[in-house]
Amino acid sequence: MEKISPLRASLKAFEQFKAQRAQKRQEQQNPNATNPFGLTFKGSMIQMDVFESSSKAQKQEEGSSFGDKFQKAGKLAASAWVSTINKLNSMKQSMISFGNRVKETTMNTWDKLNKTEINFTGLFRDSVSSLQKRPVVELEAMLNEELQTV
Repeated sequence: MEKISPLRASLKAFEQFKAQRAQKRQEQQNPNATNPFGLTFKGSMIQMDVFESSSKAQKQEEGSSFGDKFQKAGKLAASAWVSTINKLNSMKQSMISFGNRVKETTMNTWDKLNKTEINFTGLFRDSVSSLQKRPVVELEAMLNEELQTV
């Protein structure tokens, strides 16, 4: 048998935790956070339109005008707006799911408390001193009754 050191065991546990966390992140991709341009690059979302038409290449040769700069700024602003809306939707969904979890936990706890019955009737009835004063035949009968209920 191989001895496992605490350091090796903790390292193995950490690796398992890291793998589970990575898997959970992949599963929890927010469906509301859509990429407006339909592509990702190395796992990160493209935040602005990086595609240019062939007519723009010809215009760049002539020189950039104020309209081109304004159009680029508009694309950047629109991209930032879409990204902000996606982030807000993501935060909203996470807050809603957190609220639902709190609600479920509270309701489950409340149901358990309603179903729990606390009874103190037999707690103080038989003290040690009162049992010592009773005859053995009576104690034996009490023990038989208790054993039958179990």
